[in-house]
Amino acid sequence: MKRLVYMDWLRVLATIAVVTIHVTAGYVSMLDTNNVSRWMAGNLFESISRASVPIFVMISGALLLKGTKDIPIGEFLQKRASKVIIPFIAWSAIFYAYGAYAGYFPASFKQGIKHFLTDTIGGHLWFLYMIVGIYLITPLLKIFVKNAKKREIEYFLILWLYASVVVNLVKYYYPINFNIELFYVTNYVGYFLLGYYLSNYDISKKWRNISYIGGLVGFISTFFITYHYTVKANGQLDQFWYGYFAPGVVLMAIGLFVFFKYAFQNSERELPFVLRFINQASLGIYILHFFLLNNYLYIIFPKVNERVHAILAIPINVTITIVLSMVITLVLQRIPVVKRLVP
Repeated sequence: MKRLVYMDWLRVLATIAVVTIHVTAGYVSMLDTNNVSRWMAGNLFESISRASVPIFVMISGALLLKGTKDIPIGEFLQKRASKVIIPFIAWSAIFYAYGAYAGYFPASFKQGIKHFLTDTIGGHLWFLYMIVGIYLITPLLKIFVKNAKKREIEYFLILWLYASVVVNLVKYYYPINFNIELFYVTNYVGYFLLGYYLSNYDISKKWRNISYIGGLVGFISTFFITYHYTVKANGQLDQFWYGYFAPGVVLMAIGLFVFFKYAFQNSERELPFVLRFINQASLGIYILHFFLLNNYLYIIFPKVNERVHAILAIPINVTITIVLSMVITLVLQRIPVVKRLVP
């Protein structure tokens, strides 16, 4: 099967962006009127990075839902288990053990199981809980896309946009209770099918241009509207517009996916050298970076922040985090047995 180079570009982009989100969190949590430029720098990088998680999910949908070959459910789940489920469980256990050693968690197996079942071990692990859930229903979604016409998939996506984007937007402004039950088409399953749709069907030049403009509008609106409502909240960050189902974020995710698809669709050139390593280590970078940020790198970053403005400090801190996470991942990938933790 021909390798889709644009998927590699998107994976690298999403990996860098998700690290950026967590690095910039401390810059935007509170708007300091005495240092607005610092907050604005954080808001700039935060806004442009919010499409990261949607793009990860869209990549999964594009790769796992394509093709007409029938794969037995057991075989599919076994393959996903080796790729994600085993690392998910293993790293949850490792992080809990470290937390128990450091005094964050009780040194109790029973409490460890409780924390694992309630997703309270690591703030970033929520993504793995979500993606495992989507993998469990992927065999059913594959039956749907295999038999559905283009219009029927578009109908699903329209329902998803209504239930996950429009409804949340209306609720943000008005306390209205929507009683139509559409949970089957809500949240990340929509991004999963959206990735398949954008990858599988040709997008006309007209709609490509619309998606690019939409992506730019999405970024600009996320940046300025977040600033506006944060000021109205007396400097307390209004996170709604950073949400993964905020209109601007959806537009950015679509625009970026379409752009990279058509920029590299026919390319057979591999990624540049360094980006190739980020692509190879993407899951490990995602799993490790948050742990490193919270336990070690928080000592280094203030020294960087003292020397340069946030507009430079953020990219420097992101680079440090990615390089360290990547090196650890690449080393682990060379160790027998252990390499299964970072496939």
